[in-house]
Amino acid sequence: MYALVGSKRQDRSFRRTWAYFCSKYGWGNDPCAIEGIRYVLLRGGRMPFVRRRTIGTIEFIPYRPGNPRSTVEGPYKHPFSKEPEIRQSPYRIWEIDKLCIAEAYQRQGRFGTFLEIFYDHAERFAPRYYIALIERRLYRMLRIVFGLGVEQRGPVMQGPTSALIPVLFDIERIMQDKARVARLLDEAKRRQGAPEGRRFPAGRHPVNKRV
Repeated sequence: MYALVGSKRQDRSFRRTWAYFCSKYGWGNDPCAIEGIRYVLLRGGRMPFVRRRTIGTIEFIPYRPGNPRSTVEGPYKHPFSKEPEIRQSPYRIWEIDKLCIAEAYQRQGRFGTFLEIFYDHAERFAPRYYIALIERRLYRMLRIVFGLGVEQRGPVMQGPTSALIPVLFDIERIMQDKARVARLLDEAKRRQGAPEGRRFPAGRHPVNKRV
């Protein structure tokens, strides 16, 4: 379950959740982009006794070559503007930033919800590629879900608390395979349909932020 951030309450929940992960893992808490499109990943809300909470975030930002505020390019980042695919379509590229999901949910099928978010964003804005610097574990999950549509570009960048991988995400190629997209979306929805209480590990708690 997810929501496109459209209200002040959702925006506050997004910012609090991202700040929580930055504090936990020692990530830099860059401000949200003015032109960014933000989504929150949600738990609960379908049953009256389960409160809706934000357990993950993702932000899409229009890529502009030479942008000094780029989240993916610049000093100590990856030179995506030199990639041939980016040169061919520089104004149909979106940066992915603030991608995170609570660790307790990373192996519960919840990551498939990001497929629904990518699909929603791609339907709205028709991007050619996504580019990102993604934490190693999340990169592996993207590869499991999207396969060869997600490519590592360049060496792993080791930060103080985690390693980041420069990624080129061929979203247009993925969206063209309509049968596979439909199957993946159906699988993601089926996994989310399982009872909430059964899938949450004993002794562990979600990010405690209401939407």
